[in-house]
Amino acid sequence: MQTLQDLYAQNPFWLWLAVGAVFVALDIAIGSGKLIWGGVAAAALAFVNLASVRLGSMVELALFAVVLVGGIVLSSMPWKARPSAATPHDDGVVRKTAKRRAQKAARKEMPEPPTADEGRTGRLIGRIGRTTSDFANGVGRVWIDGTEWGAELDGEEALPADTPVRVMGVTGGVRLHVRNLMIG
Repeated sequence: MQTLQDLYAQNPFWLWLAVGAVFVALDIAIGSGKLIWGGVAAAALAFVNLASVRLGSMVELALFAVVLVGGIVLSSMPWKARPSAATPHDDGVVRKTAKRRAQKAARKEMPEPPTADEGRTGRLIGRIGRTTSDFANGVGRVWIDGTEWGAELDGEEALPADTPVRVMGVTGGVRLHVRNLMIG
């Protein structure tokens, strides 16, 4: 205990900074969000000591305890009403809100979710890209909009690298069906 008192007497900044680091580490480990107040209080006292304002060990401990406990109590907010299931007196409000939402949804037709062909790959239909390598047996890779895609050729077996192609469709959701643009 004497060593701790000697350390505090020599440089209380580092002692309070270490205490703050311990509280922050505990808060991160536990994940409660309440122990951070110990870190805040210790950091504030560390910077007060760095400014050469000596309050005395008992006053600093009391301030630390007040900020720590006060922060935990305030962050818990025991007086704040917690959301709960609808009570009988709220029933009319809940029904009105649900009815308004249903009417709004009926007015605004919700589009169907996109299928694989209409999603990310579907937007590529009609786009022009370039082959990144030679196509062999009608299969290869193309570069379109900054992404390399697997592709199949439409009606051809081979195609050299760096040939412009147009996307005609999507096969299997991820493989593009392409046609050579250099053909007459």
